[in-house]
Amino acid sequence: MPPEGSTPNFCSDCGMSLVSLDTWCTSRKCADCGKEIFFARRGENGGVKIEKGDKLHIPQLTLSLDPKSGGQFSRYGLEGFIKQMFSGYKPISEENLIEHYKDIEKNLDLELSGLDCIKHCNLETQEGAEEAHNILISEELNQYEFNLFRSSNLRVCYTAIAEGDALKAAYSAHMGNIFKEFSLLENHHLKEIIWLGYLCYVDLSKNEELTEKAAREKQLINSAIAKIRTYETDMLSVFIKDGKDISPRISISGVDESTLSALIEHEVEERNRDKEESLKREELKLKKIDSQIKLWGFLFTLANGLILAFYKNWLG
Repeated sequence: MPPEGSTPNFCSDCGMSLVSLDTWCTSRKCADCGKEIFFARRGENGGVKIEKGDKLHIPQLTLSLDPKSGGQFSRYGLEGFIKQMFSGYKPISEENLIEHYKDIEKNLDLELSGLDCIKHCNLETQEGAEEAHNILISEELNQYEFNLFRSSNLRVCYTAIAEGDALKAAYSAHMGNIFKEFSLLENHHLKEIIWLGYLCYVDLSKNEELTEKAAREKQLINSAIAKIRTYETDMLSVFIKDGKDISPRISISGVDESTLSALIEHEVEERNRDKEESLKREELKLKKIDSQIKLWGFLFTLANGLILAFYKNWLG
């Protein structure tokens, strides 16, 4: 039984869930017990079926570039998420800008102080920050190195604002934003997406070029075929056998000699095959006529015999 005073997960009367599910679900008041119950009614084509009176509940979503996190972005979803990564997740008012910078600095320093390699460094001092910077370089922790620079520039920025040095504040804010972008670009998943996406884009571009080349080659070959068909078979046979270049003699450019030779050989083979088929058809036709002649001769002889027999019977 649940501890006293706590809400049970399931209704003791109807057995339905009294808490929201870990997936998309709906809820309504139970007709039997009157409590709000949660359930997932599946639609015929997938998804959640919602009926009149139902409330839709969506679980908290965790967005990540890591494909193993369980979700997958659409094209526009990925674009929007990366824009948010670089621009920030919520707008900041002018009055809250300094507090916003201080919060970012605090979170960055908290993250940096959690690294074992620089845990002993005092980031509040120039010496400690320089030591931490040198360690991060030696450990090749580029993302944290940029975060350290960003934290330092944000402090310089809001300090310069308090001192009335607008140019120094603007420059430090600008540098802090640059180091933020450098840090984001060190994200392992984003780096892989950029690199693999670039390789895929290169392949697609090459394939488009190959497609254009293939279309041009197809047009040239079709033109060559049309011209080859205007020559007599004997002439084509000479082109194949004499070993000389073919393209100058039939005024074709842009097609390899080996391709032209193969096209001519194919054309000659097709013509010879058509000729053989034509001869076979003629032979079959002659055989059919010969059979018909023999049949009519047999029928004529048979008819004469029958007439003669009938005539003899009639004479008595």
